Amino acid sequence: MKTTIKKYLSEGLLIVFSVLFALFINRMSENATTEKRKKIAIENIKKEISTNLKVLGTWQEHHKKMYANITNLLNNKNDSVKNQLKSGKYFNFSTLSNNLPLINSIISNTAWETSKATQIISEFDFKTIQELTQTYTMQEILLNNTLKSITNLYFNAATHNLQNLDATLLQFNLLFNELVGQEQTLSLLYKETLKFLQAYE
Repeated sequence: MKTTIKKYLSEGLLIVFSVLFALFINRMSENATTEKRKKIAIENIKKEISTNLKVLGTWQEHHKKMYANITNLLNNKNDSVKNQLKSGKYFNFSTLSNNLPLINSIISNTAWETSKATQIISEFDFKTIQELTQTYTMQEILLNNTLKSITNLYFNAATHNLQNLDATLLQFNLLFNELVGQEQTLSLLYKETLKFLQAYE
């Protein structure tokens, strides 16, 4: 009888141990998978921010020139250009942009949005989430507020009433002043975030 009890007890303990060991192995595997997904997400975000920083550099150079062009027109330093604008049938934006588009490449947030959609962001520590949120929020403000305001102003019918040219130039001047400042801030945030993310290497 005692032998039978010992046998059942040892078999029961063996089963419990086997189950616990299997759960432990499974948990270790899940943790390894999660850690791998986390590293991939961070790496993708780093690549995205690095690319965005390069794109932003070209934007900054172009938009600073546009801001200078608008400021000069407001200060009557380019009378011939201003007269050219006035003599047209519509507000010719290319006069301000040196015949270049407002933006000629895209700043992305795909890696950041993917990390949120897949919920891998929940595995990031608070400081990392705070750092990334700050950077991508500034990026969103620049893209969806300031740049959008500039394009909305251009497509506003009143903008193409050349009798209001000085008022229109003043509006563009204010918006480009804001744009140039935000681009400088975003550039610093990109650099600081990349430096912060080096800890994951």
